[in-house]
Amino acid sequence: MNGRKPQAMAEFRQIGSAGDEAAFATTNIRRGTRIIAEAPLVMVPPVSDDEELSEFLKIVNTLPEATVAEMVKIFCQPSVANGIKDNTYVQREVWGFHKARRWKDNDGNILQGKKLQKAVKKSLNLCAIYLTNNVQLGPAGKYGEGVFSLYSRVRHSCVPNAHNSWNPTIGRLTIHAIHDIKAGDQIYVDYTGNVCRTRQQRAFSLSATWGITCDCTACTKSQTDQLRYRMVVLDQALAAYTCGASKDLNFEANHGIPKIMTAREALKAAEELARLLRRQNLHGMELCKVYRECSQYALDGCNRAKALDYARKELELERTLLGMDTGHLKEGLYGAKYWFEHLQKKM
Repeated sequence: MNGRKPQAMAEFRQIGSAGDEAAFATTNIRRGTRIIAEAPLVMVPPVSDDEELSEFLKIVNTLPEATVAEMVKIFCQPSVANGIKDNTYVQREVWGFHKARRWKDNDGNILQGKKLQKAVKKSLNLCAIYLTNNVQLGPAGKYGEGVFSLYSRVRHSCVPNAHNSWNPTIGRLTIHAIHDIKAGDQIYVDYTGNVCRTRQQRAFSLSATWGITCDCTACTKSQTDQLRYRMVVLDQALAAYTCGASKDLNFEANHGIPKIMTAREALKAAEELARLLRRQNLHGMELCKVYRECSQYALDGCNRAKALDYARKELELERTLLGMDTGHLKEGLYGAKYWFEHLQKKM
């Protein structure tokens, strides 16, 4: 895409190599503002990993040409895209797709020679775009996977100023401002979905999946990485407590992770994790989850007032990150609103 593509609060400008773009605020954006709400170009329903690529090829083949043309514009790092297109599994899925169609196009014409090669090349290109740009729709892809034209142009930072989330209540991928964003500032989201990782872990994931070398503050300041490492340790310790693994007598010696045995100890660790997140301006969904953990541990320790206080913090932050359309989060008290109401009834 050449030049600028204006949106209400964001515009997209070409940066770096040909085809690569970034999002910039066109006006001052207040914390909690919904910057973008976007429907997917293509949406693949929940299927097994073995079926995902073949399902994508079937679906994309039924899309209007204008939609496919928009998807083709989405940028992929050449090194990553070429690696995907050369992958034996991907090539097998593409050839299998065309074989199942009896080597015919949508008009029923036989594909052979250069026409077949062109069709296969197009399919491989689309697979590369899908595999590097697809977004899980809901936790663990509960609602499937999707590719989004605008979202694919928003760049990554390990210290993002915006949060993306699929909202099945409105059928859109939303992007909300985590912090106040000034006009002209670049808008960033976190691609990795897990801030409790060291710089080396993040660098490997970003390079292997997207061909990205991140130069944000978290990736360039050694003292920040020390904080991230402490976050990793606390996160693992809390996970071990939750699943009961820390009950092993030799747990701390075997794993090098602090042993948490009581709800009071768990609350103390979760509160430290929350402080570390806030200290680094990481006010994303991870902080929401930690507030929920604090609330749950406080409740387990019979401190209902503190449990409600943390539930209130989670609710305020969730509304910043997701907005008010959270009907899809009612099941299992997953959403902060419903957890808060649940606790109020207990008071």
